[in-house]
Amino acid sequence: MIHLPVFWQEFTTTMQGRVLKAVSCENCSTEYVYLMERESSGVGTSMYMLDNEGAEGHSQSAAADTLKSVLENDFDPVPCPVCGHYQRFIFPKMREMKGMWELAIKLVVILIGSIATVVGTRDSIAYLRRPNDDDLKNMAIAWSVLLLMCLVGLGLWIVNRFKVRHFNPNAQDQQSRIAIGRNRAVTRAEFESLRDASPEGWSQATRKLGPT
Repeated sequence: MIHLPVFWQEFTTTMQGRVLKAVSCENCSTEYVYLMERESSGVGTSMYMLDNEGAEGHSQSAAADTLKSVLENDFDPVPCPVCGHYQRFIFPKMREMKGMWELAIKLVVILIGSIATVVGTRDSIAYLRRPNDDDLKNMAIAWSVLLLMCLVGLGLWIVNRFKVRHFNPNAQDQQSRIAIGRNRAVTRAEFESLRDASPEGWSQATRKLGPT
C-alpha cells in the first residue's frame, strides 16, 4: 500500500462593510435611518498548492457575497428616535439575543437525551439477550434519564412559547427607548439636512449614525 501525502494551502479573506438602513416607524410613521456595520469571511482552498491564485480569489468572492447578503438582509434592533418604538419585525432578533442561555440549556438537554438513548438501547438489547439485574438497572436508569430530558424539553418549549407571546420591549420606559434610538438613529429629514449642509455633510451624517 502506497500512502500519498495530501497537503493544501488555505486562504481566508475578511471584509467589513456598512450600509444605511431606513425604517418607517409603525407607531408614529416617522422615517428614520441608522448605520449598520457587519463583517464577513470567506475561505478558499488550493489542493497541493496548484491553484493559489484561484483559491485566494474564491475566498475574496465568498467574503464579498456573504457581506452583500448580510448587509441587505440583516438589521439592528434600533428603536424610533422620536417615540422610542421597537418595530415588530425586530422582536424575533431581540428575543434571540436575550435567549442565548436557553439555547445552551437546550443543547445540554439534547446531548444528555442522546447519550441516554444510546445507553438505554444498548442495555435493553443486552438484557433481552441475557436477562440480569445489572442490565435491568442500567436500562431503567437510562430510560428514566431520557424521560426526564423529554419533560425538561417540554417545559422549556412551554416557557419559550409563553415568553414569545408576552415579549414586548416597548413595555420598557419610553424615555430610555428614545435615548437608545437617538444614540443610533436620526429622522430621515434630519439626516438629509445634515448631509446637504456642507460638502463633508455625508461623512458627518454617517459618523453620527455609527454603532457605539
